[in-house]
Amino acid sequence: MSITLTEEQLAVVTHRLPGHGRVLAGPGTGKSTTSAALAERLLAEDRPPKLKFLTFTRAATAELTTKLAAGQVKVLGRPSTIHSFSISTLLRNPGCASFPEPLRIPDDFEYETLIRPHLARRLHVGVKKLDTLVAEMAAMWQSLNPEEHPSVTPEERARFMGAWLQHRRISAYTLLSELPDLFRCALRDHDELDGADYDLLIVDEYQDLNACDLEVIRRLAGRGASVLAIGDDDQSIYSFRKAHPAGIRRFLEDYATNYDYKLTICHRSPRRIIEWAQHVIQGDPERENRNPPQYRDDAPEDVVALLRFRGDKSESRGVADLVTWLRDANHLPASEILILSRTDRSGTFTRPIKEELSCRGVPISDPSVVEAMISEDENRRLIAHLRLLVDPTDSLAWWSLLKLQPRVGDGFVDHIFDRASATNTTFGEAFTAAAKEGFVEAPQGTPKPAT
Repeated sequence: MSITLTEEQLAVVTHRLPGHGRVLAGPGTGKSTTSAALAERLLAEDRPPKLKFLTFTRAATAELTTKLAAGQVKVLGRPSTIHSFSISTLLRNPGCASFPEPLRIPDDFEYETLIRPHLARRLHVGVKKLDTLVAEMAAMWQSLNPEEHPSVTPEERARFMGAWLQHRRISAYTLLSELPDLFRCALRDHDELDGADYDLLIVDEYQDLNACDLEVIRRLAGRGASVLAIGDDDQSIYSFRKAHPAGIRRFLEDYATNYDYKLTICHRSPRRIIEWAQHVIQGDPERENRNPPQYRDDAPEDVVALLRFRGDKSESRGVADLVTWLRDANHLPASEILILSRTDRSGTFTRPIKEELSCRGVPISDPSVVEAMISEDENRRLIAHLRLLVDPTDSLAWWSLLKLQPRVGDGFVDHIFDRASATNTTFGEAFTAAAKEGFVEAPQGTPKPAT
């Protein structure tokens, strides 16, 4: 690669196989560049190893893909998230795990509009109670331990599991959150799986893996893969899915290795940001003592500030003042300015800021606009029809079209669902069979879809 690597980075690049290793690397220390350089060196050998890059987020995957493309690395397949790697391996090995086939993952509209309210109604509980039951089930997949919510009784839990398994089979879907656990079970139950044999796994953002993800990596290592775990135990923002930095902290013990690398020189952040971050990091009592990240000799001082405003209006004006100042006085493109907010489903916190920026002629790129566009009725109909071109019995696609058709309500959906249950078919199969018969068995007075 054309860049000059530091001695710390070169130590990682010269890592030898077979052998597990850990790379503790803070933000901006060049971990993506370093891992790409390691891959380039290994793939230039006479007998190059079969390697795989795994990351946690799609953003990290995109960044790593860019870094690999910038060098001379020709990796077999692009980097993958744990979820996408699970999907690809499950699809390459039909029948290896217990889920409705073909694999169908509901999008947000399908889950929120179809699955969530219908399953709650079948259970005779409110949607908030259903959310608690689903979260408890997901926590079990993620932590590999039953985590019983105090508000859920054993009877409710048993009834929910039975209803969910039936609902999942009839509606023919698999939740995104269960994919790593399905992959874990496939690795546990099958000695041979196509697409699961690698000489080296380079796992980025290792601190964001939960117990299920960690077992997936261990089982892949048990098949002969060396693991290079790259991450920063000073950051872990996915505790809601049971991720914890303990995974990278105990890596050396778990994998019985002494290959422990550290990247401590930040090539990206200004001095003040690093100093403020260290002030927060030192508050973690479980963190092992070590030298803080260093900044480059030529790192700028820059500005970090904590601002307080009297209210929402003054905050909106203050944020807009900063943005316009960055744009007009510092000639910073709007595309280089990022405003982060707390979770804000209803727009209570972000709407005033957007309106203020709009009044000042500042262009805004808001991901929620795309989500809203996809949720529009005509676009949902188009998506459903496209899915039916791929699979004419796609249950969620037919269900979506029923939901979008006037006067076709819950009674007709329940009739098709019950028919699928009685005939041991899916919702899509039961609907298409009923349509051929002209829906003659539908209850009297139940509005039927146009045929």
